[in-house]
Amino acid sequence: MIRGMSQPNSGPGRTAAMPFIMIAVLIDMMSIGLIIPVLPALVGTFTGSQADQALWYGVVTFAFSLANFFGAPLLGALSDRHGRRIVLLLGFAGLAVSFFVTALATSLWVLIVVRLFSGALQANVAVANAYVADITPPDQRARRFGLLGAMFGIGFILGPATGGVLGAVDVRLPFWVAGALALLNVAYGVFVLPESLPADRRRAIEWRRVNPVSTLRRLAALDGVGRLVAVIALAGLAQFVLYTTWVLYTTFKFGWGPRENGWSLFAVGVMSALVQGVLMGRLLRRWSPQRLAVAGLVSSTLAFVGWGAASEGWMLYAVIVAN
Repeated sequence: MIRGMSQPNSGPGRTAAMPFIMIAVLIDMMSIGLIIPVLPALVGTFTGSQADQALWYGVVTFAFSLANFFGAPLLGALSDRHGRRIVLLLGFAGLAVSFFVTALATSLWVLIVVRLFSGALQANVAVANAYVADITPPDQRARRFGLLGAMFGIGFILGPATGGVLGAVDVRLPFWVAGALALLNVAYGVFVLPESLPADRRRAIEWRRVNPVSTLRRLAALDGVGRLVAVIALAGLAQFVLYTTWVLYTTFKFGWGPRENGWSLFAVGVMSALVQGVLMGRLLRRWSPQRLAVAGLVSSTLAFVGWGAASEGWMLYAVIVAN
């Protein structure tokens, strides 16, 4: 065993292992995915027009992203200092509180405040990746990060579909269910999830690394990395805009409700899982990563154009399958 790759936790006889974190990530992603088809509709209950709904949904989404941008590096530093488990538990508990408060919200300002709160505490993706790095020898990391990515994908497949079905019953119901799943993750973390980072590998917080702006500047300044960072940032921005506006777009243009939006996002998740889990390995054996990256960017561009040009709802599914 490589020193530090699998260490005892506070629980008797338990060592950090992939099944623990995979289950935690699956539950976490399902809880987040549950609310995607219904959050715009919930915002719409507090507004009087489509323009206001779009505006305030943007504000609610921006509040989460802004808080996460500044909060995630701090939580990452805290996990380096105090261990992964406590930060994951903090994130799970924060999600549970935010979901329950959202379900009870009676005004827009409550939604904005709770999204700020949940964004500041939600760094589970980054901490989960660090957890896997803690317990995995270097020669196995690619495979294990692939398994973790599969859990993200499965959670995103199941979450929106379930949220859409529940949202068709009551727009607030998915938030109650998501909060219950987050609480389940808290219980799982307390009683089952081991710590992955032993005390001798922890380090003090370096506050200059907590500033995300300075971190991005240092990353962009690395020789040959700046352009790659720009490409990744722009591609990520495009994907974020897509997922942020998808439900509003389909609702306004095609009259879709939570159920239809949930199933459409389910289709996106299934196709993404097939491409990454089945096709990618075969494609990499025939083409270089650089060529596949360019092909992926071109494919995404064509998909965005196709979704924007669609005049019927079924056309969105055709583009999802084709791209």
